[in-house]
Amino acid sequence: MKKITSTEQGKAGRCSGGGIMRSIRKKLILAIVCCSLFTAVLIGAISMVNSARSAGADALTQMQLTGQNRAEEINATIQKIAQSVDTLSEVAMSNFDYASFVQNKDYADEYTAQVQQTVVDFANHTDGAVTVYLRYNPQYSNSTSGVFAQRQTVDAELECLTPTDFSMYEEGDVEHVGWYYLPVQAGKAIWMSPYMNENVNIYMISYVVPLYADDGTSIGVVGMDIDFSQITDQVDATVIYDTGYAFVTDDAANIMYHKDASEGTALSDLDGSLSDSAQFLADDSKQGQTFDYTYQGVKKKLAYFNLDNGMKLVLTAPAAEVYTEAYRLMNMIVVAMFIAFVLSIVIGIVIGTGLTKPIRQLTAMIEQTSQLDFSPTEDGAKLRRQKDEIGVMANEIHLMRKKLRDMMSSLQQTEDVLSANTDNLNNIMTQNSAYAEDNSAASQELAAGMQETSAGTTSIVENVGVMRDSSQNIYHLAEDGEKNSGQIQSRAAEMEKLSRESRDKTDEMYAVMREKTDLAVEQSKSVKKINELTENIKEISSQTNLLALNANIEAARAGDAGKGFAVVASEIGALATQTLDTAATIDEIVGEVNSAVTNMTECLTTIMEFLENTVLGDYENFTKVGAQYHEDADTFQQVMVETKQAVEALEEHIGQITATVDNINTMVEQSADGINGIAEKSGKTQELVTDGYDKLQECKKSVAVIREFVAQFHL
Repeated sequence: MKKITSTEQGKAGRCSGGGIMRSIRKKLILAIVCCSLFTAVLIGAISMVNSARSAGADALTQMQLTGQNRAEEINATIQKIAQSVDTLSEVAMSNFDYASFVQNKDYADEYTAQVQQTVVDFANHTDGAVTVYLRYNPQYSNSTSGVFAQRQTVDAELECLTPTDFSMYEEGDVEHVGWYYLPVQAGKAIWMSPYMNENVNIYMISYVVPLYADDGTSIGVVGMDIDFSQITDQVDATVIYDTGYAFVTDDAANIMYHKDASEGTALSDLDGSLSDSAQFLADDSKQGQTFDYTYQGVKKKLAYFNLDNGMKLVLTAPAAEVYTEAYRLMNMIVVAMFIAFVLSIVIGIVIGTGLTKPIRQLTAMIEQTSQLDFSPTEDGAKLRRQKDEIGVMANEIHLMRKKLRDMMSSLQQTEDVLSANTDNLNNIMTQNSAYAEDNSAASQELAAGMQETSAGTTSIVENVGVMRDSSQNIYHLAEDGEKNSGQIQSRAAEMEKLSRESRDKTDEMYAVMREKTDLAVEQSKSVKKINELTENIKEISSQTNLLALNANIEAARAGDAGKGFAVVASEIGALATQTLDTAATIDEIVGEVNSAVTNMTECLTTIMEFLENTVLGDYENFTKVGAQYHEDADTFQQVMVETKQAVEALEEHIGQITATVDNINTMVEQSADGINGIAEKSGKTQELVTDGYDKLQECKKSVAVIREFVAQFHL
């Protein structure tokens, strides 16, 4: 059987320990990287989905808000025009005598002279008014009775002209007199479809209010033709993302204004693919919602808002532009995921190296011990100063190495004594052999030889006693080592218990943090109440703005006496606008607060995942190290048991040497009985010396075994 040397043992230990440590380091780094990668991918995927969904929703909301705000602005213009005409109708009829009107066809002309300037003044105070007219029922008036004032250009002054002659047209001639008969037939104020006034070359839209007597008899109409650019300029100013724009249709999805299409064109006639869009626009319940459609191969988004003049403000934009922010966020998330992955690798290497370095140093100490090298090291001193489980293990290993070093030093001293005693005994045996061969020379020489033999055996007895005492010391040291290994086992078990308790405490902390995180998220929902308050503020501001507009109209009616009131009304209108801006700012702040709450929730979630996936795993690794430490203590205990067995074998050889020396003493005593038995005794003595020499050789072998055993240790 080949004996394994200490060098070979060291190499084996180093290979095994190094392999284990490299494996732990790689596994730890791989675990950290995998956990980080999984977390990054999971969070990234969730973030990409949520961000895309949120960004898409925000983009659509932005589109909807843009359309809603623009529709409100256009409606404000429409309402201002309608209020001006409505007020004019009331003023124009304030002093009208219906009885005279019915009985005298010339009364209309007389009354016209009284109100003509008032009618013109109202038009002058109405933005965009190109034409203003007050016409009477031709049944009770002359065919050209009434007021008709028109601008020849947008910037020109209103010029009173001869009204349209009703006698020249049939009642059903919508093109020429529809502006009069359509409102009368409808029985309410109406907005006429936009049309091009060829006389002044202005695209106009008309608002006409029918006039009635108390008994319901038609008196006539009052109306204004407004430059349609008052509305179209606001439509053209509507910018949606990069290339998105707005246009205007009627209830039947016929185009009233479009930058690239003719007025009056049906939306479905532009492209067959727009028929679904036309149906969407015809459904009033879809106002403010979005609709997906494809036009000339481009996917687009569409939304509409009803205007107070019966038209619809339509917004359209390419879907790619709508989701540009979503795509940008997704790209940012992908880049962030890549950076997180790279950082996780770096962090995993740093953490893995940092955590395994003490374990590597501890393993080196154990490998050094397995090589029977008990010399102190600088790394061992550093490990013993650590205030954790590694420090406890290092201190215990240090104590074990110290006791083994002391025990081997004592065993080495015993080996020196045994070696010296065996040399002395060897010399004595040589001398005894010579005496036995020469005993025939003379009885005196034999007697002297017997005396020397007696003295030599006495010395052997004394040396054998020393050897027995030394072996007892080694035996007791082995017992102490066995006891110490038991204590090391207890401490390893305690370390494993502490690791398990730490893991339990970490689990409790994780549960508490989870509960507090859920509570914080629930409390953050109260921010939504601010949105309700801002909506109320917006509603109040809109009503205030409307009141300010009515006040301006009343101030205009009051003339110079109402100028001061007009200033106050304007300030109220400005205050309402400022309130709307403030409400919008509150909405932005609420959005930022919601975003901050969301980020806080994500950070808390990341921390708890780190506790669950990393910290708890580290405590599990410490538990495994404690178990390995317990196993190493078992191995050392086995070495101590083998040492005790070797000492017991040595004592057996010492007993044999003692028996041999006792026999020699017996023979010496017998030799003293008489000279006559010298020859016989000499032969027996020779045999005993030979036997003692054999026993001495066995003792030398035992000493050599002890010497070889001690030589393996580096003290």
